[in-house]
Amino acid sequence: MNESGYSFVETILAMGILTILCMSLIPLTYTMKTNLTNKKLELIAAETAYEGLKQYQAVQQTEGSRTIEQVEYHWEFDGQQICVRFQNMRELRQKCIQDTGEVRE
Repeated sequence: MNESGYSFVETILAMGILTILCMSLIPLTYTMKTNLTNKKLELIAAETAYEGLKQYQAVQQTEGSRTIEQVEYHWEFDGQQICVRFQNMRELRQKCIQDTGEVRE
């Protein structure tokens, strides 16, 4: 640093360091967002299973589906477990809940 402030080289060096720091945060934020979205879809699938069990108990309906935020959740009850199928960010997923409460994915 000279008497009149920062030199051009110091400014460029500081900008380069800030750029590298920001560029390293982009993949991290993308991964965090993807994981959060997948967890949200899993939660909605669990809620769908719960709603499906309520439908089964009320009117003996053994399958159904619902769409939330442009994702279709299809549930089916076979007498021992309820399974919910849905598409997450990467693949088709299935979440099954046993009548004992045990979760299988």
